[in-house]
Amino acid sequence: MMKSFFLALAVLVAAATASLEELHTTQFQAFKAEHGKSYQNQVEETARYNIFLNNVREIEEHNARYEQGLETYTKAINQFSDWTQEEFKSYLTLHAKPAAPENTTEYIKTGVEVPSSIDWRTQGYVTGVKNQGQCGSCWAFSVTGAMEGAYFKKSGNLVSFSEQQLVDCTTSFNYGCDGGWMELVYPYIAEYGIETESAYPYTAKDGSCKYDASKIVTKISSYRNTHDEAALLEAVGTLGPVSVSMDASYISSYSSGIFSSTKCDITNLNHGVLVVGYGSENGVDYWIIKNSWGSSWGDNGYLKLRRGTNECGVSEDDSYPLIN
Repeated sequence: MMKSFFLALAVLVAAATASLEELHTTQFQAFKAEHGKSYQNQVEETARYNIFLNNVREIEEHNARYEQGLETYTKAINQFSDWTQEEFKSYLTLHAKPAAPENTTEYIKTGVEVPSSIDWRTQGYVTGVKNQGQCGSCWAFSVTGAMEGAYFKKSGNLVSFSEQQLVDCTTSFNYGCDGGWMELVYPYIAEYGIETESAYPYTAKDGSCKYDASKIVTKISSYRNTHDEAALLEAVGTLGPVSVSMDASYISSYSSGIFSSTKCDITNLNHGVLVVGYGSENGVDYWIIKNSWGSSWGDNGYLKLRRGTNECGVSEDDSYPLIN
């Protein structure tokens, strides 16, 4: 009798294991189709499948903790789910900032009262979510996002500006698809101006500079830096979207909710993004952050990041342009 019981149990376990393996195989095939993944050979595909499987297990374990109230955000399969953590970190190419450019001006807090919440997307300041692809150009997307908001504030017109111009034409101080730093770009825009996305389209790879002065839409008069969260709140609450840097090492599989992590290193600012607003949810304050990894990543391309704790170094080094 006991022998029959254990035999039946073994059969059930084997069936459950086979069923789970089949589920993960199906997930992997759907993942490849959705994200256009292809591999050089079966060896690489097997390796990627195993990485994917490990990531899916971690996502499932995390979301189980979320259901128990032990996590504040959810995770999901996305374009990074067949990457190792080391590969993802190498994708984050914001460079350590050299000496600040001349004429850098610090934002001075005024104590002005700001709204309890604001979302500049609803007021026309923010273009749709973009995708930097395999190019390490987050810094360029962060700058164009800030420029788009500033230009809308000045003109009332929402224009998508060219990241590719910045990738191709600022190589004397940035590294194109190998990274850069947002603050260094503003003096370039002050001198040369910026073209539209349609005039200078994004290719997600390094190219030669094709700058055309006749296609310039606007220049900037100056820019400001902020280095603490209270100043960032004033700037976002009164002026519009602000370009920010952060440690994004642990957001690869973020899906929804308010992200926070004790693993973040505020001295490791490796990703440029755009704060487009802020709010509160269940008593927890957050920033609304526009990313440049496409709308299939995160919360339709956005991240809610815990506010008030300098989460992941979000207030360490931020900037925004001014257009007179």
